[in-house]
Amino acid sequence: MIEPPILKRLNPEDLRPPFDCDDDLNEFFTKDSIISDRELLSVTYVFEQNNKTIAFFSVSNDSIKKENVPPSKLKKLVKPLPHEKRYSSLPAVKVGRFAICNIMQRHGLGTALLDFIKVWFTQGNKTGCRFIIVDAYNKPLIIQFYQRNGFQFLIEEDSSDETRLMFFDLITFKK
Repeated sequence: MIEPPILKRLNPEDLRPPFDCDDDLNEFFTKDSIISDRELLSVTYVFEQNNKTIAFFSVSNDSIKKENVPPSKLKKLVKPLPHEKRYSSLPAVKVGRFAICNIMQRHGLGTALLDFIKVWFTQGNKTGCRFIIVDAYNKPLIIQFYQRNGFQFLIEEDSSDETRLMFFDLITFKK
């Protein structure tokens, strides 16, 4: 019988169960997530199914700083906000790491997990964030994945960098 996935928050002292995606994400999961949690920099969650870790993600507080965004893009971001609520930075949650184990990739789990995160941060407004931001690996399949899930580039200056800063406006999902 296939059990539904279970979400678990990992604490620094929790053993990291076996997980295989790619070397960078595996290393974050087994080592860096522990340090990041101890230092209060991020929190890592796992989805387990049939006692196996099938996915994980880490989240931290962040923001979109107005001075880092081109004026035309900034105007689109703040236009719907009441004038008195136009802060110098816009609150966001950063998905710092996001991984699906190799055997579960390309089965829709990534999209389902992103939708879960979107619902999670819009229902009950847990942290007062308007946006989700990611530093997506600048690889065609990864960029296309985030674009299919409603993410847009925040800036164009990073087009040749190893990662691209992308954002999703949670208000569009809430509606």
